[in-house]
Amino acid sequence: MSALYNLDAARGAEQLERMRALEARGVCIFCPEHAGEWQREPVENEGEHWYVTRNDFPYDGTDAHYLIVARRHVSRFEELPDEAGAELWRIRRELAARLRAPAYATIERSGEMRLNGGSVAHLHVHFVALGPAPAQTVRFRVSARGAEERA
Repeated sequence: MSALYNLDAARGAEQLERMRALEARGVCIFCPEHAGEWQREPVENEGEHWYVTRNDFPYDGTDAHYLIVARRHVSRFEELPDEAGAELWRIRRELAARLRAPAYATIERSGEMRLNGGSVAHLHVHFVALGPAPAQTVRFRVSARGAEERA
């Protein structure tokens, strides 16, 4: 079995500890059958291809940080049917309307997590809402070099 987690991408001790425990058990935190048991935040919305939950480890500087998670365990967007793209677009619009943030950003890391900076080998899209005066810049790591640069 390939790695489920990229431990180098953990952003803190608590996240790293959880990732190590799940990797040892062979449990993908994002597969729907494990989400309720291992994620602190409940699933707020479910579609045919995606479900939505708040991120247990939100990026600093965000007013809200959601994860839009593929229901199937895939690592690349192109492994999903075209209909998944339309559903993702609808979910993004619904989140934006509900949160009414003056700005938001989305990011998807597709493919090999050790190269794209991801932490879980299960396709998910980050949706972050930003307030009118963010206290700091929100940065998404979209490269494996991020871990090297921190050292």
